[in-house]
Amino acid sequence: MKLLLVLLVFLLNGCYLANGSPSESNYWIKEGRKISYTDRKKCKDEVHNTFDERFFYLLNKFNNDYLNLRKNVEEYKEFETYLEKESLLISQCYYNLGYRFKAPLYWCLAQDGDNTRICTENMKYRN
Repeated sequence: MKLLLVLLVFLLNGCYLANGSPSESNYWIKEGRKISYTDRKKCKDEVHNTFDERFFYLLNKFNNDYLNLRKNVEEYKEFETYLEKESLLISQCYYNLGYRFKAPLYWCLAQDGDNTRICTENMKYRN
């Protein structure tokens, strides 16, 4: 029976890792509800309005010619810097709207993405 339980745990764990962990937006919670598409879009638009034309040039290049952007190391590093800033500002916007970041420990420890980094950055938005 114990062996069956252990196998079941590994099977379920494997399914979680194979399918990938859910998006971080599932863990921005307000009054028991996940963040709405409207609020996510509102924050994204608000943050993008603070960026200059260079960001939109790089974003367009990322969306339409990713390989070329990736080959240009300097531009790609610059774009990554914008994305890091965007992520921080959007999280702050969610918090200002009343959302709190409530990701469970297993999500934070999943190794299929940047979950650990995301949890660390958003720790201050838990309460």
